[in-house]
Amino acid sequence: MIDSLYEKALIKKDNINARITNDFNNPQFNPSKFWRNHQLKEDKSELTICAGDGSINKKNFMGFIFYVIDAECLIYNKKLHTIESSELDIIQHHHYVDDRLRNYMGIFEVKNALNAFIKYDIDIFLFDGSILGNLIRPFPLEKKLTNNVKDEIKSKYLPELEKKLKQELEHSIVRITSSSFKDIKKTETMIYLENIENLMIISELINKKSVVAISKTSTSTEYFKSEIPDIAIFDRYSKKEGYSTPVYIKISADDKKRDFPIKNDFFRNLTFTIFYARLEDYKNILKFELPYFATEDKIKDILKIIKNKSAEGYPLLLKKAHNNVIIRKVDIERLSKIIGFMEKTGREML
Repeated sequence: MIDSLYEKALIKKDNINARITNDFNNPQFNPSKFWRNHQLKEDKSELTICAGDGSINKKNFMGFIFYVIDAECLIYNKKLHTIESSELDIIQHHHYVDDRLRNYMGIFEVKNALNAFIKYDIDIFLFDGSILGNLIRPFPLEKKLTNNVKDEIKSKYLPELEKKLKQELEHSIVRITSSSFKDIKKTETMIYLENIENLMIISELINKKSVVAISKTSTSTEYFKSEIPDIAIFDRYSKKEGYSTPVYIKISADDKKRDFPIKNDFFRNLTFTIFYARLEDYKNILKFELPYFATEDKIKDILKIIKNKSAEGYPLLLKKAHNNVIIRKVDIERLSKIIGFMEKTGREML
């Protein structure tokens, strides 16, 4: 079978490459309006820089799913410090498992970050991924529950959840706090409460004005409104060090509008500063998010700080954190054997 695919690739390569070229040569794209080739001077000030990342993996068994989560914050202030958290458990099969586990990882990452802010005087925090994407992407279950059910859940559990979260942060406890409500029997109720928990801690992180979210990939199209992601257009336009002029995304804008189950006014009034940058010639372009309005001069100042602690065009602390938290397939296999799982996965005959 694979031989026929090799033959087909040879036959279709010219046609496919021509279509890609035509797509990028669209006259409506004019990256020169936004991109600045700019040699960034490194800011060598003695600052406390922190970077955080997390990872999750799972193994499906016939009767349940075994999952593993870990998260790490690396803090550098003349020497390296580490904050770690992890969890492993089982979860039942249901329609929202993947979204739910992704939410778990996000909660661990953000709580780790908040613990870092409590313990250290952080000048700049590098968050791996997109905070804005997490906010404007509604959790699927929200559309399934009636407003009355949502109000009942918040009325019954929200005050106690807020109290427990505050206590756990004060004592550097990282876990899914919602799971402490043992009287919750319905999966839908628990998932909704977990989503609220995630929003509560994200709001705390956003209030830290030193947060910089960095993404290696992105499908965003705020600049060119095209089916081709902005990051790909900028990458094709220039291979030099530089940055794009910022765009400002208001959560209250019609195309982003959504009602949040908690702190709706706070979230709806947020403005995010979005821009792209290449920290070194011919290296990867990165997407940056700031959860506040930032001028172009402020952006250049931030990039100078990050560039000073980067190599090969990528922040060193983020790279190290990413490499430290990766949970490989072999890791989850070994962990499942330590637990002693003997149940079949259903794939034994393959």
